[in-house]
Amino acid sequence: MKIKKISLANRKQYIQDLQKEIEKQEYIIQLIESYTPTTLEQKIIYEYAIEGNVTDVAAKINAEGFRIGERKYISNDITAVINQKPVIDELHEIVKKSFEHNKKGMKRYL
Repeated sequence: MKIKKISLANRKQYIQDLQKEIEKQEYIIQLIESYTPTTLEQKIIYEYAIEGNVTDVAAKINAEGFRIGERKYISNDITAVINQKPVIDELHEIVKKSFEHNKKGMKRYL
């Protein structure tokens, strides 16, 4: 196996980039932990930030007794809330970006 040579400057830049990403992820974790949803839409956004899967969010919302008229929520309903405009708040903006990346098959943590 051939090991790729990396210059010291590139290593430093790589470490700086990783440190910025860690800070960003820590901020997002803090935002999620301190988030208090007051509407159903905010609850859906919050649950997606935790679960990262629309089907799981729909199941959780349904288990809590929420309904659209007489029917249960489905993944398309959750997707519609995530994609709605205008963006509700900062967490919604982050979740929306994460959802788009997940949808394109580029698994990404918030």
